[in-house]
This record gives sequence, structure tokens and C-alpha cells, in this order.
Amino acid sequence: MSAETLYPVAEVAEMWRCSREHVYEQIRRGRLRSVQIGTGKAKTRIPESALTDFVEKNSRRTKERAA
Repeated sequence: MSAETLYPVAEVAEMWRCSREHVYEQIRRGRLRSVQIGTGKAKTRIPESALTDFVEKNSRRTKERAA
């Protein structure tokens, strides 16, 4: 198993310049993978690869190629 950077939801929200609730909504909808490292929202982490996957799947360039 390789070590992968895991980001807290608050840090992802800051990077994306959106609310934490928006990030949690993406997780709830199954659009953004996450890892639970305990109980409660504060223990949710997002793997770096999940951020890359999300951006690739939701970028306009990717959608334009599919059309």
C-alpha cells in the first residue's frame, strides 16, 4: 500500500474556494471519493487521487471531447 496524501474537507473547500458543505454534498452524491478515519464529519478525508479524478470528470474539456 502506498501512502497517499489525505486532505481534510476544510482544506479542499479552501483550495476550491467553495463551502465545506459543497464538498460534503459532492461526497454524498458519490461524485467525490472520501475516507472516514473515525466518526463525525471532522474525520472525513479526501485522497489526492479523488481530487484529480473529480476535476478530470467535471472539466469542460473532458465533457467537450465526449460530445
